[in-house]
Amino acid sequence: MHYFKNIELPNFLDEAKTDCLRWAEEIVEHGNPHSSLILRNRTHSKINNAVSELDFKTVTAIAGTRKSRILKQRVYKMVRKYGEVDRIVIDQYDVPTEMSKHVKDEMLRLFNIPRDECTPIVQIQNGGEMLHPHHGHGRKASLFCLLKGEGESTRWYKETESFEIVDEFHIPDVSKLEIAVENVLQENQWLLFNHREWHSVHRKSNVGVRINFGIDFKTMDINELIKRT
Repeated sequence: MHYFKNIELPNFLDEAKTDCLRWAEEIVEHGNPHSSLILRNRTHSKINNAVSELDFKTVTAIAGTRKSRILKQRVYKMVRKYGEVDRIVIDQYDVPTEMSKHVKDEMLRLFNIPRDECTPIVQIQNGGEMLHPHHGHGRKASLFCLLKGEGESTRWYKETESFEIVDEFHIPDVSKLEIAVENVLQENQWLLFNHREWHSVHRKSNVGVRINFGIDFKTMDINELIKRT
């Protein structure tokens, strides 16, 4: 099982990384909208907010009564395990068209990964103490490079017992998880990131900014990508 894998790519997309860091820091300072980075819709924000605010009427409307009961139990297990914490929110941005084209061209040239498999992305996490255990709704894997961080750690988990996956929410039963591996991302280090396994993000306080630049993959998982890179 691969949860993450560091990839040595010296000078890879350095110009794009420099531009994206500057633009992201402008957003942190001045807010949206930005002339170069386009904020994506938070597809799952209604779902995430309903759970974090313990709004189980909305949860029931989205997932139905039976699943809502399951999710309510799981949320309270998380509260008992982690306490009440300030939740990390990830804002995701699309990069300019010309930069996107260049990134896709480089992925094809270096790794023979088709252009339509790749979606360049910038992620900003501004504040918050913790992103609770979850796994990806869409993407299976990404190639990430941390541009700026505060020593946040990412924990991946393995299941000690199987449990039902509620598709709408992707919230685990934390009583049936144990930490498999923990990693602190290093600035300017490229790594493959497995979104399909349960993972969480932890910050020492609720103050700090983490900025990632990377490429999401539409269908390829981390095992396929390791073979290519």
